[in-house]
Amino acid sequence: MIRNEPRITLSEALARHLVAALSDEFSLRMIISTVDVGKTVQDISVEQAVPLSTCYRRARELVNEGILVVERIVVTGEGKRFAVYRSSFKEVDVASDFRGISASAEVNEAAAEKFRKWCFYASYPSEKKEPDTA
Repeated sequence: MIRNEPRITLSEALARHLVAALSDEFSLRMIISTVDVGKTVQDISVEQAVPLSTCYRRARELVNEGILVVERIVVTGEGKRFAVYRSSFKEVDVASDFRGISASAEVNEAAAEKFRKWCFYASYPSEKKEPDTA
């Protein structure tokens, strides 16, 4: 197998989220559906026979976990907004020695910049630390 894109090592937390998503039939269908082409929740729902409400919920979860990214927002002439989702990864390798999980992945180049931004924001401290007053 020839790999064109560099592989990255995923954090254990992201690896665990990914294993859970790949173990869920609906999440797996959604991820596979968005590797090559970005799609709206409605498109994924119809194509993959995933109930629309489940598709919306899973899309939100997968974006929060970094597995899907919002590729772009489409605004119709009537003012309706639709997110177009894309899988963050083209290929994933997961291993476990039963003490922990490790994973490496080929980032989906079409979603690479948005995934990198997600990683930056996900790793950025969310709470301000109080200065020491000693």
